[in-house]
Amino acid sequence: MMHCFKYFSLICFMFMGVSALADPVAPSSQCTIRDRNDTIVILVCAPGGNPESWRDAAQAACGSTLMCNAWIWDDPSKAPVKAPATDSDMPKGQAVAAIAIWVNDSNSLISLQRVR
Repeated sequence: MMHCFKYFSLICFMFMGVSALADPVAPSSQCTIRDRNDTIVILVCAPGGNPESWRDAAQAACGSTLMCNAWIWDDPSKAPVKAPATDSDMPKGQAVAAIAIWVNDSNSLISLQRVR
């Protein structure tokens, strides 16, 4: 009986581990990941959010990947559908509509504001 329990525990652990690897991110109920690649995450957050919730969601999205920037929008219609290969490949119209960028290697949230 104890032998069966060990195998059952091992199988449960394996499924939990696979599940965690398949979806390592649960950023927040206010933000969702639209797309990602090795270095860029596209996050769409609810309007009226605060910098702390953006930071928490972006940190969760980047995880332990140091070279990761999470771009954040509060309007889904202005966020890109697909993450560009690099930050410089972000279309200008979408870049200026972002509300913040999380830079994971320096643990920095850069809030963006339009200058008129």
